[in-house]
Amino acid sequence: MQVALSFINECRKFPEHEYHVWVGPGVAKSLVPEAFPANFSFSFFDFGIIHFKKVKTIQRTLAPLEAKIQPDIIIATSGPSYFHSVAPQIIGFNLPLYIYPESPFVKELSWKAKIKLRLKKMVHYYYFKRDATAYVVQTDDVNVRVRKALHTSNVHTVTNTFNNYFLSTKTFPNRLPEKEEGEIRLLTLTSYYSHKNLELIPMVAKELEKNGFSQVRFVLTLAAHDFKQHIEAHPGIINVGPIKPEECPSLYRECDVLFLPTLAECFSASYAEAMITEKPIITTDLGFARSICGEAALYFEAKNPKSAAKTIQHLLAHRSLWKQLTDNGKKELEKFDSAEVRAKKYIDLCQQYATLSKHNS
Repeated sequence: MQVALSFINECRKFPEHEYHVWVGPGVAKSLVPEAFPANFSFSFFDFGIIHFKKVKTIQRTLAPLEAKIQPDIIIATSGPSYFHSVAPQIIGFNLPLYIYPESPFVKELSWKAKIKLRLKKMVHYYYFKRDATAYVVQTDDVNVRVRKALHTSNVHTVTNTFNNYFLSTKTFPNRLPEKEEGEIRLLTLTSYYSHKNLELIPMVAKELEKNGFSQVRFVLTLAAHDFKQHIEAHPGIINVGPIKPEECPSLYRECDVLFLPTLAECFSASYAEAMITEKPIITTDLGFARSICGEAALYFEAKNPKSAAKTIQHLLAHRSLWKQLTDNGKKELEKFDSAEVRAKKYIDLCQQYATLSKHNS
């Protein structure tokens, strides 16, 4: 959602094109169509939770609109889109569980869950191959894996980054109470997904409490029902509820450290957001995390609350590490495209494949 919203907004800087934006309810909440110039038009859809039974509904809804618009190219920042279009499609690939089988999350699934995951992968891959002319991914490592998985060379890396909201000076009311003396806040800014491994957080909080670090607070941004269902209550955990993208920078300013126990990612914008807001990063010691964060993070053994607690304690005991990590974060940021550069790369790909399609026809 963060990528889609950023791309839509950045397209205003490229007024030579005509944009027809098809928007779901998540992105719609943060869009003001009236603020866009005349070369933008918006269509809003709510297909509910997308599953395979919705494919025919999506096709019946979008096909007449495509026939009316006759676009040169269609780009979906995340897929599969489940839409079999006439125009060529560029689709984002953001399904890490399919391409990182070494993830502890995948390895520890029951045999029934592994079969279900394999079947879902087969179906998703079918729709990717049916509908996509090319793919966009966010790291070179994912690029290599997607090429192999989908047997195609039409895979392009356009890095993720922080939204330009993080360059704004606008502030919002605090979501958290005033800090207690010595309090340290670790932020995990995400919706609930099983591979994010958020259930680890209460175990880490208990471990820290046992070790005398009761001043640590974990800040979560989950929907109330997800928090109640998945997170064991603990006085060291605060849930502020879902946050609009434009409010995220303010929440980072209220916190001290990014804590991300995730077990599989194609890219998490949280890493870049922590870097731009000069927050140290503590995350899992897995290949995708190291490839994105480099020397800007401290790493702990995946699914190990004692290792996570020990890493947090190490950061708290060595304050000189904070500046070292945040300085390294500034260097790592230089590897990522800015929001505007990312949008330009998307548009360049659109022009490339639109031209190729016209030439072939």
